[in-house]
Amino acid sequence: MDLTPDCALVASGRLGFGLSDPWDGHAYLVHSDGEAALIDTGSGRDSAALAERIEERLDGGRLVAVLVTHAHVDHAGGAAELSERFGVGVVVSPEVGAILAAGDEEAIGLPGAIADGIYPEGTRLRPVARVLPSEEVRVGSLLIRPVPTPGHSAGHLAFVADLAGGRALFSGDLVFTRGRVAILDLPDVDLDAYERSLRSVAELGIAQLFPGHGSIAVSDGAGHIAEAVDGFRAGRPRPLL
Repeated sequence: MDLTPDCALVASGRLGFGLSDPWDGHAYLVHSDGEAALIDTGSGRDSAALAERIEERLDGGRLVAVLVTHAHVDHAGGAAELSERFGVGVVVSPEVGAILAAGDEEAIGLPGAIADGIYPEGTRLRPVARVLPSEEVRVGSLLIRPVPTPGHSAGHLAFVADLAGGRALFSGDLVFTRGRVAILDLPDVDLDAYERSLRSVAELGIAQLFPGHGSIAVSDGAGHIAEAVDGFRAGRPRPLL
């Protein structure tokens, strides 16, 4: 699903467009000059089908990196299989890198989420063999820059790239359209850090907002972020669900 001339949506589950496994978050393929990077990896429940879609979109090009916003399984569950299949490392924050390298399901609350019916039985977080530091990634003529955005979870990253339609924020679960946010009942949620993260990305001049779930804003990304900041300022953050 092409979103802009240099970005395609390759996975999206039941909280999005229904393109892939129901438990997938959005996964984006950013491409330029025969190269591409994958931002988030879906739940890992059907990584083979996702890899086929990526290969079709690459059309002979090369995947240079997998980037992961945070360790929750709907975003990171496919990281191990996809990084192995394409022979690339996974760009993450140090906190998330430790979780993914160990396949630490307890750290992301996965057993409890399965017991509560949030994910089906058999959902797993496979250990990632090669994690890379959260540094800038060159994709053809594009530069993708990681931005620390803790709050929804420890070590959460957003990614910024200047695409054809303007500066884009791949926000993971930090912020969604219409200023919605995802505050979970997990130990590493930090509301103060969440607000600081929102205020920091509000200063980046974002034109396009590509969140981890739900609708996508290819214009006025800054306005959607400002709504989230206003919600925290008023003491009434607007939940995603």
